[in-house]
Amino acid sequence: MKEELNPEKQVRIVVVDDNEHIRQTLKDILMEHKYAVDTVKDGYELLIYLKKSEPNIIVLDLMMPEKDGIEVFDCLKCLKPKSKVIIYTAYHKYQHSLYARLADKFILKDSPPALLLEAIQSLL
Repeated sequence: MKEELNPEKQVRIVVVDDNEHIRQTLKDILMEHKYAVDTVKDGYELLIYLKKSEPNIIVLDLMMPEKDGIEVFDCLKCLKPKSKVIIYTAYHKYQHSLYARLADKFILKDSPPALLLEAIQSLL
């Protein structure tokens, strides 16, 4: 059984990507659909963010400089077991990886934005 969100509580999403343009584009798209959106540029910033925030969904790039998504992925379910993780990567080679199977959703960056929106809706 899915845990239902309080309809009065806005869905909070954090986008984790080293590319500023991607972060801003996703933020704009998601905010247009009435989601509360935060952005961070790498795994280190995500871990700091998670100490003070409770996102419903984490949109996680895998390949980033510094601490990448692969390094933080294993920590996420321990730190925030209620947060859903969507892997959002340009690397097709991860499509059938363990990370893709363990994540709540897996989306390639060259997919249309509607696919990300559908994935988010399906996790709520």
